[in-house]
Amino acid sequence: MIPAIIAVLIGLSWWFVARKGATKTETVAVREVQTTAPTNWELVKQLTGRDILAEEGVKVEPVFSLPTNLGTTSVQALLGNNIDIGGAAWPSFINAVARGGKVKAVINMNVTTRDNESGTSGLIVLEDSNIRTIKDLAGKRIGVNGLGAEADYVIRQFLKKNGLSISQVELVTLQDDKQEQMLRNRQIDAAGFSGSGGLYFEKAVENGGVRQIPGTTNYDTKGESVLSGMGFRTDFIEKHPDVVRRYIHALDAARRIVYEEFHKDPERVRKAYAEISTRKGGNPQLARYFRATRWSPDFPVIVDKDIQWWIDRFVEDGTLKPGQIKPSDIYTNEFIDQKWKR
Repeated sequence: MIPAIIAVLIGLSWWFVARKGATKTETVAVREVQTTAPTNWELVKQLTGRDILAEEGVKVEPVFSLPTNLGTTSVQALLGNNIDIGGAAWPSFINAVARGGKVKAVINMNVTTRDNESGTSGLIVLEDSNIRTIKDLAGKRIGVNGLGAEADYVIRQFLKKNGLSISQVELVTLQDDKQEQMLRNRQIDAAGFSGSGGLYFEKAVENGGVRQIPGTTNYDTKGESVLSGMGFRTDFIEKHPDVVRRYIHALDAARRIVYEEFHKDPERVRKAYAEISTRKGGNPQLARYFRATRWSPDFPVIVDKDIQWWIDRFVEDGTLKPGQIKPSDIYTNEFIDQKWKR
C-alpha cells in the first residue's frame, strides 16, 4: 500500500512540474511592428551575441503593414487586433482609453530630462527666419509627424503658455524624413518632427543653417517625465500574462544592455546600428545620430504624475470630464521587475 501511495505522490509531483513548465515555455507569437530601424533585440545580438528573446522563450512575429510609425497609428492597430503590442506617447493612450479602448501601457519608453533634451528637441527654423520666440509663430506653418500625436499636443501647450492658440498656426503633417527638406525649401516655417527630437532632428541640426526656438522642448513644456509607453490589449494581457511578463523582461534587459554598451563605447553601438540598418534595407547614415539616452535607468517605471499631467491638460481643454479616467486606467507596472523604484 505504501509503495503505491509513494508512486502516486511521485506521479503527482511530476504532473505539477510538467504543468509549471508548460506555462513557462508556452510559445505565443507577439506581433509587433517592424521597420528598417534596428530593434533593441537586434542591437544586443550584434553587440553581445545574446538572443534575449530566445532566453525568455518569446517569439516575435513582425508586422510590416502599418502606413506610418505614428503612436496614434500604433494604438489604432493595437485596438484593431492587427498587432499585439504598440508604442505611443500618453495623449494617444489617453484618447483611446477615454473612448472605451481596452489597452494598457506596461513599460515606459522615452523620457525627457534637461540633459537629454538640450539641443536635441523642440522646433527648429532656418537661421535667417524672423521667428525668434514662440509668439512669433502666429500665422506660421509648422511641420509635425501627425495630428493627435505627441508633437501636436506639446505645441498646443507651449502656444497656450505664451498666449497663443493652436488655431493661430497651421500644422502640416509630414513624415520626419521629409521635414528638413520642406523647411529648407521654405514650404514650412518650422519643423517639429515627432516632438521629442530624434535622428532626423539631429541630422538637420548637424547640416547647419538652422536654430532651435527657445521654450519648445518637451522638458520646457512639462519638465522631467516619461513621455511614452508600450502596451498590449487588455484581452491579450488577461489571456497570456506570462508571455507579457517574459516579453517585458526581455525588452527591459535589452534596452539596459544597449544603454550600458552605448555609455562604454557609443561609436561601437552606432557601428552595429549601421550594419543592422544596411541588412534591413534602412538608412545606415542615421546611425551617427543614434543615442541610447532617450531612455534612462533613472526612470525605470511609469508613475502617476507622468499620466496625470496630460489628464489635467485634457480636462482644462474640455476634452475629458473631471474624474473620467485616472492614471491607473492607462498603465500598470505589474510586469516590471519590482526592484526598480522611482
